This record gives sequence, C-alpha cells and structure tokens, in this order.
Amino acid sequence: MTTFHRTTSFLLLFLVGLCFFGKTALAQNDPEQLAKDLIEEEKYTEALPYFKDLVHLYPQNKELNYYLGVCLAETEQFGRETKEALQISLGKDTPAKSLYYLAQCFHAEGNYTEALSYYKQFDDEAKNRVKRSTNLDELIEFSEKQINPFRKPEQQVDIEQDVKEEEIQKIDTLEKQKPIKIEIPAGLEDSLINFQINSTIKYLKIEHFKNSKSLQAFIQAWQNEQELNQILTKTNNLRDKYHSALANEKEDIANKILTLEKETYSKNQAINEQYFEARKREINYWEQAGQEDIQSFSKKIKTLEDSIRQAREAERIKKLEAEKPVVLPDSLVKNLMPDEPATADHGVTYKIQIGAYSKTPPDWVQRLFEKLSVIRRIDQYTDENGVTVYTVGELKSYDDALQMQSQVRTEGVKDAFIAAYKNGTRIPVKEARSITEG
Repeated sequence: MTTFHRTTSFLLLFLVGLCFFGKTALAQNDPEQLAKDLIEEEKYTEALPYFKDLVHLYPQNKELNYYLGVCLAETEQFGRETKEALQISLGKDTPAKSLYYLAQCFHAEGNYTEALSYYKQFDDEAKNRVKRSTNLDELIEFSEKQINPFRKPEQQVDIEQDVKEEEIQKIDTLEKQKPIKIEIPAGLEDSLINFQINSTIKYLKIEHFKNSKSLQAFIQAWQNEQELNQILTKTNNLRDKYHSALANEKEDIANKILTLEKETYSKNQAINEQYFEARKREINYWEQAGQEDIQSFSKKIKTLEDSIRQAREAERIKKLEAEKPVVLPDSLVKNLMPDEPATADHGVTYKIQIGAYSKTPPDWVQRLFEKLSVIRRIDQYTDENGVTVYTVGELKSYDDALQMQSQVRTEGVKDAFIAAYKNGTRIPVKEARSITEG
C-alpha cells in the first residue's frame, strides 16, 4: 500500500468513524494513544507509521513532531525529516530529550559544533534520570574528537552539499549564456510580490529576479497559491453545505472535505518547496555579487518602497475625501430609516456546550475538537472560575438548539448539552425558555 493510500485510509477511518458514525472517542481507541503505547514498549518501528500519518494531518503540532523524531532517531534514520520534526517540536513543554536526538542528527551529519551545542544544552536542561538513559558522556567525547559513530544520512551519502552548490553554479552559468524565455502570468506581471531573499535583499517586482530558474520556481509557487485559494473556497462552501444537508448526505460531504484538506496539505508543501528553490538560487547570485551592487540594489528598492508608500497615502486621502458625510433633510432621513422590528430582541441565545476544562484538554479531546471544526466553528471563553468552556452554534430558539444538540452528538460529542446566555451572561435554560417562549 502506498503512503498516499495508507494516509488516506487512516484519515477516512479516523474522521468518518469518529465524527459521523457517532463512535465514542475513548482514549484507548485513539490512534495517537496507541502509537504512544508502542513507544512506551520501545516498538519504534511499529509506532513510526502512525506518527508519520498524524504529522501529515497536523504538520505543526509540536508533540506529534517530537514523537515522530523519536521514532526516526531510535531507528537510526538521522535525515532531514528527523531534524525538521525535532526542530518543529522544540518549545517550553517539549521533553528535553528532543535536544539529545537533535544533537544526534547533527552528529550523524558530521556537524560536530552544532552537535556539541545541543548535547550540552540537553545536559543542562534534562533531569538526571533522563540523562542516565542515554550515552551522553560518550557522545560528547566523540563530538569533541570529531568521531562519527552513526550512519551518515542517506541524502548526504548520495549527493554532498558542495556538489549540489557546484551544479547550481554550473546551471547558472549556462543560463547566463543562453537566457530562457519565461511567460509571466497576467495577474503577476504588474503586481507587487514582496519576496524576501535574505536579511538585506528583498524583491518587489518580477523584474528583480536575476536567475531564470528561480523565477520559474517563484511563478509555479504563485500559481499553486491561486489554486490553493480555489481549494479553500470549495472547502468552505462544503462546510456551509454540510449544515443543511440530510443525514445520509453528510458522510459524502465529509469525505469530500477530507479530500480537499489532503490537496491543501500537498499544495502547501509544493509552495514551500518552490519558494525555497527560488530563494536558494537568488541567494547564490547575491553571495557572488559585489558590495557596491548590493548597496545599489537596496537603494533602488528603498526608492520604490517610498514611491509606493506615497501613492497609497494619496489614495487613502482621496478615499477619505470621497467618504465625507452628506447632511440630509430631516424629512428624507425619516423616510430612509428602517421600520421598527415587530418584536424586540431579548438578547437570549442558546449554544451547545461540548466541553469545559480547567487545564489543556486531553490529547484525544483535542483531536475530536479538530475533527469537529472541519464542520463547525468552535468558540471558547473562560468563566469566572478559570474554566475554559467550548461551544458551537448560536441559536435564538430552544427547538433549534435541540436539533443542533442532536447533530453534534451524532458527530462524536456524546455528552453535548444546551447552555443559555442572556447578553453574554450564562443563565439557566429554564429561565431562557420563559423569556423566549413567553
């Protein structure tokens, strides 16, 4: 089974089973908890596919990236994927051992300076019982002596970085000799792009690119962004459609949303890679440029930015002038005013409470909320006791609230219940019904 099919099957089973067939979201049935249990048993190879799938679904989740890094490092896969996962995982709540595994990644690359830095940071921050489970002292000694006991990452065994850079420079030289004709999309030709190359160089227009290959990569990324916006629009439309769909239609809509979410992830990955490629080639150009050329280009960009700023300010003033209020006669104002509503708004709303926690919700609850948010917007507020309350919906009638409560329960939140509010303050449901139902 391919990675795509395995991931798709995992997502469908997890989301459809959890949200649409109303199965109770118990911790022991949560794939994440199952994978964590495998790590506790030191079955890293078995846990690895689970965390790869979870990180595909939640690429910025620090905890999931930490466990993915653990699985990869413990199976001696010290490549770019391992390092990126561990770097994403770093934070105040991340286990200190992430530093140890990250040090091993740099050690395996032969970057002894970075390896020593992370080994020593781990030594400073980790508890003694954690350090005793590692061979920290030996690895620090190896790093100091520039001895690499690890298998070199595959991507470095195949092609060394300096060879890559040499190939890029050769391609750049050929491109200068034979320029490539590139068609600029209509929506991009006269646009401001605001593309940061490095800390000092920034491009504002397409014409600022120095390398045709990097320009092609930038255009591909821009086109993918336009397609991504279309996908996001379709996804939002499907979410709106879900609310009015019949029960037997909801599963099909949810599957379409999942497919689009998968496309969204792939597009984002492609966009990041293409922008990285564009930036890398342009950085290579400016690293070879003289200081005088850099200063001249920076001055050109500053002049252009000043011109843009002045044009925008002039447009803003012109708009303000056009929006000056017009004083109307009293008789005309009276005719333009809307009729008074037949009944006054009581300020009472009903919401469906899906959870309340004084601390961060458990992992399986967070997973459940994230699946539910595919279909519904989840609101939250902190009450006077410091408890964070999570709700969905904002309804004017009790009957509508009953209907939404039933829907939310079938979507996985089995203990969802109705809560009432008047002008933003929680009140008993009985009191709210006496107001709204007369």
